[in-house]
Amino acid sequence: MIKSTFFLLLVLVSSSTMAQNGWNWPEDPNLKSQAMEKQAYYKLLIAQSKFEEAMKPLNWLYENNPNLNPSIYIQGVDCIEDILKKTSDKERKQRLQDSLLWMYDQRIEHFDNDAATMDRKAYEAFKLYYKTPSKYPLLADLYGEAYEMNGPEISTFNLNTYMLLAKNFHKIDPEKMPAEKVLDIHTQISDIIDTKQKNGGNPAKLKKEQAKTDAWLSSIPGILNCEFIEEKLVPKFRANPEDLNTAKKIFKYSVEAKCTDQPYFLEASEPVFKEQPSYALASAIGSKYLASGEITKGLQYHEEAEKLATSDEEKFDALMGQAVANSKLGNKSRARTLAYEALSAKPESPEAYNLIGNLYFTSYDDCRGDKSKVMDRGVFLAAYKMYEKAGNKAQMKASKEQFPSIEEIFSEGMEEGQSITVGCWINESVKLQRRD
Repeated sequence: MIKSTFFLLLVLVSSSTMAQNGWNWPEDPNLKSQAMEKQAYYKLLIAQSKFEEAMKPLNWLYENNPNLNPSIYIQGVDCIEDILKKTSDKERKQRLQDSLLWMYDQRIEHFDNDAATMDRKAYEAFKLYYKTPSKYPLLADLYGEAYEMNGPEISTFNLNTYMLLAKNFHKIDPEKMPAEKVLDIHTQISDIIDTKQKNGGNPAKLKKEQAKTDAWLSSIPGILNCEFIEEKLVPKFRANPEDLNTAKKIFKYSVEAKCTDQPYFLEASEPVFKEQPSYALASAIGSKYLASGEITKGLQYHEEAEKLATSDEEKFDALMGQAVANSKLGNKSRARTLAYEALSAKPESPEAYNLIGNLYFTSYDDCRGDKSKVMDRGVFLAAYKMYEKAGNKAQMKASKEQFPSIEEIFSEGMEEGQSITVGCWINESVKLQRRD
């Protein structure tokens, strides 16, 4: 029965393969006939799940017609993978594993599409050897070559697997896989994921790959900390401030290791922003500069953040950042103007009203004329009004304690409850009140 089935299949395969493109049959008629017979036979055996037997005609083709078609190696891999599942003999298993990778080498040697084949080879090798430390150098070389050949086209299944390899290799041999190399690999994978997302890749799937990649890195004890960044990366960046790649690493790892309060974070952030401007980055840099006392730089980045804002919330935060900066620079009138602009983006914001209240409260020495105690203390009445809108009871109380006394009001011929205009830069009408 099998013979008749085989000869029928041989006739069908022979007639169809004559018209196929990409099949490199031998020129010698006798050899060609044998090759066609072997091809038909291994296909029949695979169809019957006789994978070990199918290797005999396949091996003949590898020896006598190695450039026949990529499919003889693709199906050979399928056969060996099935045989490996059923093999317990260690020596034989090793030979089969070597043969499996050899098939990828043959595809690279005889056919085009080397990058995609290397991509697949690296993954197949990983599946074979990721629990075998002695094979980690081989895997690292294969992954390095696959990434170099494919770049952003590397397959998704080879993303977090490369990071896992780097983690395991570093654990058993930190000299051959040093921390710097581990971080380089993490950056390389992250950059590729970012590129894939920009090119329309599956966002959910890529986000999951990035999360796994980050998790493998975070699980390596002591590798990602402020000391490492300062000792290994910062000197390199400071020696060449144009080194954007290192700047990106310092920025990314500072965030992950919670080192954003270090001065090198801001140093690295600026070139990263110049290359990849975004609202979030501008806002973060601006806030860091304000906190460190570099007010003018903080103001500049909050102005950039306003330009890049895409929502009312972002616009509000950017304007408030500018208001705070101007307040620190002593530009109180400008700070108030910006706070009111922020209120147009986020009406009734306690934060904005509180800032204006602070501007008024701290203006006593700036605005006092020493001619009228009542009018000089008008700044506290104006501050109270803003703190009331902000709901800041503590500062309302502090302001009220600085109101003029009832004696001061009467002695200047005024009445409690009347409207007065606070002068100076404030220029605001308030209701005259006395302190308790």
